[in-house]
Amino acid sequence: MKGLTREDFSMLPAWVGQNEHTVSFFEWLTQDELAPWNCKDIVLVKVKQRKDYFLYTGCEEGHTLKMETDLKFAGIFRWKDCGLYDLKESLRRLLEIPEEIEFPTKAGALKEAEAIVNQKALALIGRDWGTIFADARCEKELMIPKITRSEIRNQADKYYEAGKTAEEIFFRPEVPVARYFSDRCYLLFLDNKEWIAEKVARQWVLENAAYISRQRIWYGCIRDEFMEIKKAAERQKQGKQTD
Repeated sequence: MKGLTREDFSMLPAWVGQNEHTVSFFEWLTQDELAPWNCKDIVLVKVKQRKDYFLYTGCEEGHTLKMETDLKFAGIFRWKDCGLYDLKESLRRLLEIPEEIEFPTKAGALKEAEAIVNQKALALIGRDWGTIFADARCEKELMIPKITRSEIRNQADKYYEAGKTAEEIFFRPEVPVARYFSDRCYLLFLDNKEWIAEKVARQWVLENAAYISRQRIWYGCIRDEFMEIKKAAERQKQGKQTD
């Protein structure tokens, strides 16, 4: 097929060698020129974003492509792995790529990012809390929760009745990663997941230092109360055994 050899196809993603359309499409993608590419009655446009391309489909009216109204996002091409990401169904049909060939999506990357960012945030809170506390410069009254002994006792009782351990009672951050996951952040995440996750986690922790402080104190009080309940139960059990 065209200028690509069998050896080339063996090193490229499976979608490239599906048919003449996909081969022509790939060759267009790997050209430096940003000229549009025609396939059947559709025009494809590639827009450079860092090292990658955002892909758009449109229709020509005569010899004019109405970019302001007709272009629709169709996917992303990444040079790093020659992969297609977030491929829209319209482009899949145009290129006649079989349904069984799957493509990564931003939604999938977001789900992965959420897991990594939450782990990073938890590590930051435990490892660098003193520095974060100083950098955030929150008012002290905002750092302390308004709680009562009965609230703490009730929650500690629930943990005890559920058979939890003291090690399981701690604040688990749930970072709203989608809020930070712009298209640019998405592409950067694909290139360096750990680094981007660390950046997002640190930004969220700094922005929410007061809330995190209140949660840490809340869980700390519950954990202390839980230990008291556990010790009292153990003493009572030992007393029954000696009777």
